[in-house]
Amino acid sequence: MNVVILGCSYRTAPIGVRERLAFTDEQVGRALDRLSACPGREAVLLSTCNRVELYLGDPGEGKEAGQELTDFLADFHGLPADEIRPHLYVHRGLDAVRHLFLVAASLDSMLVGEGQIAGQIKRAYERAQARGSTARCSTPCSRTPGAWPNVSGPRRASAGATSASPVPPSITSGRYSTISATRPSWSSAPASMGKLTLKHLRELQPKRILVTNRSPEKARQVADGCKGEAVAWELLDEVLARADIVLSTTGAPEPIMTAERYRRIAARRVSGPVVILDIAVPARLRPGRPRR
Repeated sequence: MNVVILGCSYRTAPIGVRERLAFTDEQVGRALDRLSACPGREAVLLSTCNRVELYLGDPGEGKEAGQELTDFLADFHGLPADEIRPHLYVHRGLDAVRHLFLVAASLDSMLVGEGQIAGQIKRAYERAQARGSTARCSTPCSRTPGAWPNVSGPRRASAGATSASPVPPSITSGRYSTISATRPSWSSAPASMGKLTLKHLRELQPKRILVTNRSPEKARQVADGCKGEAVAWELLDEVLARADIVLSTTGAPEPIMTAERYRRIAARRVSGPVVILDIAVPARLRPGRPRR
């Protein structure tokens, strides 16, 4: 059985394209049904913030698989095929299996060594199994989650904050008094990385961690989890003016901070340089959320 992968990732497609090609949970079910409708064909679909990949197994001949899957993506999302084709890649046979293991091992991730992707592939495989859209061809999918411990353990791809989270090495040796976790939303996909990043920032032993969110309850929950202090959303400008490190995992569909607004905040600062870690992904791009 031939295994074919078609997809796009942060390497090949800007966030606007990935957002339009992302699948909600409801869409994944319908897509799997369509992809596996042909007798003998099996399918797995992976949709994350940073990549969308279709894993297809088809024993028969017929239309070139890459073109077929491109047409499928375009038709499903109501997009011109010529518009998305330049952002897509195709892997076949052993190259497809090799790519899948690189993805599962987090060697193709934006943050090399992060452990999120292995679980996402496992859930994609289990969802395809539950839908009845896969059996034999997905054997690589069923085994790939095991690739991550082998890399993160003996080879230690995730060793250190610089590979496991977006904490620049230049700040790990500094002294910072206040960390501001700005509008974190721990239910989103990038929020797990936000938790990991905040964990590494806590190791800097700041004097204070300030957390703000549109929802006071969420702010309190996050603050309690990191031994921080919840601050009202209306005081965001004041928080940013005091913070030495700012961590943002906002899920807002539009920017919450403009350059002009931040220039006014920066003018009020009395301490040294500020480090801003923005690992936000728009709400429309999060798997499981309806796209607007």
